[in-house]
Amino acid sequence: MRQSVYFISMRYAEVVFNLPIYHAFTYHIPEEFNHLTTGYRVLVPFGKRTLTGIVTSITEKSRLTQVKSIMDVPDDHALIRPRAMELAEWMARYYMAPRGQVLQLFIPKGLDAHDEELLHLVEEIPDIDLSPRQKELYFLIGENPGKSKTWYRKKMGTGSFYDVLRVLREKGLVFVEKKQRGARVGALMRDFVIIPEDWRERAAGDAHYQKYLERRPAVQSFLQTHSGEAVLASVFIKETGMAYGTLHKMVARGLVGMESRLVERRPEMNYEEEEKNIILTAEQRHVVDTVTAGLNEQAYRSYLLHGITGSGKTVVYIEILKKVLESGRNGIILIPEIALTPQTVSRFEKAFDRPIAIFHSKMSAGERYDAWQACYKGQVAIAIGPRSALFAPLDNVGLIVVDEEHEQSYKQTDSPPSYNARDVALYLARMHKARVVLGSATPSFESYYNARQGKHMLLTMTTRANQKALPPIHLVDMSKEYSSKGRVLFSKTLLAHMDRRLGRGEQIILLQNRRGYAAFLQCLHCGFIPKCQDCDVTLTYHTYDQSLRCHYCGYKTPAPAHCPNCGAKDLDKKGAGTQKLQEELERLYPGMPVLRMDQDTTRGKNSYQNILDAFRKGEAPVLLGTQMISKGLDFPNVTLVGVISADVGLAVPDFRSAEKVFQLLAQVAGRSGRAEKDGEVVVQSYQTDHYAIRYAQTHNFTGFYEEEIKHRQTYKYPPYYRLVVITVAAAAFKDAINISRAISLPLRKYLRPYAEVIGPAPAALSRLRNMFRWQVTVKIDPARDKTGSKSKRIIQDVLESNRDSKNHNIRIMVDVDPVFAV
Repeated sequence: MRQSVYFISMRYAEVVFNLPIYHAFTYHIPEEFNHLTTGYRVLVPFGKRTLTGIVTSITEKSRLTQVKSIMDVPDDHALIRPRAMELAEWMARYYMAPRGQVLQLFIPKGLDAHDEELLHLVEEIPDIDLSPRQKELYFLIGENPGKSKTWYRKKMGTGSFYDVLRVLREKGLVFVEKKQRGARVGALMRDFVIIPEDWRERAAGDAHYQKYLERRPAVQSFLQTHSGEAVLASVFIKETGMAYGTLHKMVARGLVGMESRLVERRPEMNYEEEEKNIILTAEQRHVVDTVTAGLNEQAYRSYLLHGITGSGKTVVYIEILKKVLESGRNGIILIPEIALTPQTVSRFEKAFDRPIAIFHSKMSAGERYDAWQACYKGQVAIAIGPRSALFAPLDNVGLIVVDEEHEQSYKQTDSPPSYNARDVALYLARMHKARVVLGSATPSFESYYNARQGKHMLLTMTTRANQKALPPIHLVDMSKEYSSKGRVLFSKTLLAHMDRRLGRGEQIILLQNRRGYAAFLQCLHCGFIPKCQDCDVTLTYHTYDQSLRCHYCGYKTPAPAHCPNCGAKDLDKKGAGTQKLQEELERLYPGMPVLRMDQDTTRGKNSYQNILDAFRKGEAPVLLGTQMISKGLDFPNVTLVGVISADVGLAVPDFRSAEKVFQLLAQVAGRSGRAEKDGEVVVQSYQTDHYAIRYAQTHNFTGFYEEEIKHRQTYKYPPYYRLVVITVAAAAFKDAINISRAISLPLRKYLRPYAEVIGPAPAALSRLRNMFRWQVTVKIDPARDKTGSKSKRIIQDVLESNRDSKNHNIRIMVDVDPVFAV
């Protein structure tokens, strides 16, 4: 007998969460929440917890007989608009990511109510038998009970914290208390004192306050100066020296008013460039006219702007944006580095007499919330920042610019979803029927290949805006450079050029793409090299606190005075990072200030801006740094760029290594001679015959592309093939191998018509944060699977059968279009 399916007729919401779960959950919508639509946030029961989720769809029926109800709706409107929901759906499909995690990109951080886990000891046992790391956490909890996991992790450092905590919980030594916390960010309200224009007349009618003002001339002066204005109450108190009680009595008597007002938090941008009279070159004018032609048609068009360094691409972006704003539409400007934000914002603020929304990770949660709200409410028409600016809730977008589109920082790699902002920008522009401009002096191979295939219109700017030639590049073979002490860091050629430029009062940029003091320590007696206890990488030596650090997990330990393996004192510092170079510069040029810019010196909120501002003002003649100083920066007094080790990167097991080295050299060379003074570049290398370095020396991108693209085609790499890398990370070595094998076998069988499957094999970083990592690589042939959708459906099905949500010691990660692959 055929069984009937019964549907319960009510309204239901499909809800997703910020969790690695690929399906939605169904909840009943109570009558009081009948206004709910897709894009709303909701508070719902989830197991024993209460979570904030996002509604992705509304249905009238459900096959489920028992459905929990939505508990609350924290917002009075949907935070995710239909277009944003559509973009998130596409990203989830393309990048094979959970929708709930994708949607987090579209809302400000800190809005969620959340369960906070607080740690306590079950019982304190002074002589407990634990490893040193376990004992450290055990006694830290005992001395400071009831703190959050985040608090203990910061105290211990990130290395192996969660693994240590897991062991303590498994031993029954630690228990977790869960507390519900509200949103961590919201609108900022502040009290303002309203000073009426007739304050004198009001005070004259109050004998008490008339006498008070006669005794306090500073208060009278402040009231007179700010008559008719609203002044922040804290400023009023500070400037007048008045007590809060006195102020409130004045309000009660009607002498002044007080009201709470919404205050917008904006990041400090003290960077200010000199005014320049810009006259577009013929090449710049041609690009602007081409991109803005037919703007009223509101049609999607994509352009690859290949302009050499110093050709004035930013000026072109500004002129295009002016036309777009005149047509009544909005614009998003993406930049690759936080370091470029102050300079870029300054240029756009001078060009546009209107507020600009700024987004980047160094901003406080409150500042980002206010910028997001300004976009959502239509108070701004321009959003600028790194990849997060792409998700600003701007309506009617008419232009998206991806500056330095080749930069791998546009790819999110530290947390899911692993999206590339450049490719998402193309899809978003298509949705809005907007123009999108991908700009670079060294385009990515994917973009340049697509332009040659007609997917983007290729526009070129081959001359610098100041009509000067690109700086000559001098190659130095470091295998021939010695001193009485052996190898040297600075060649005679570079030092001679530095002496000459410093003597003229000019500035220098030095690039070393390795931070720290030394790459690693090595015992000269037995060859021992200290490695991270949780990762399969060597520890980097940092001289300022005499420590060894893992740049992947954060593990830190004091640098040993003797070899931990054999006890010898002969520990040699191998390789040179930015700290060591700074020390050597201070030895070579005593008293000369050197600014250093790397991850260690830019941890503070405004550290990028402070360093660059000091260099722009001439407070130091030398700026030393890692790749973050290689692009976009424009300092007119910089006439020499020195690359200390051009080989850094060539030995990395990555099919893009040659491309990345060429891009880095070409970009940093472009920082020299950008104004009236001629510039030059000195590149030090042990591989001066490598084709990436040779083509960079002659600024020949096309020649390099033609050489490198042959290797890509031969070995089936992008842009000819699409890559998907599946990484299995497990606490147990055997689990990593077994699960990666269980994934690769069916993939090899079912993907045979569309793709090649390689592996499983150990990842380039085979152990990270105490997790063993194995990888399976899929190379999808576009000739057999044009969009890759067929292959991805098969991959998703295979992965779903191997995922175990209850086993936290095993993680399966998917990276579509990886920026790093063997």
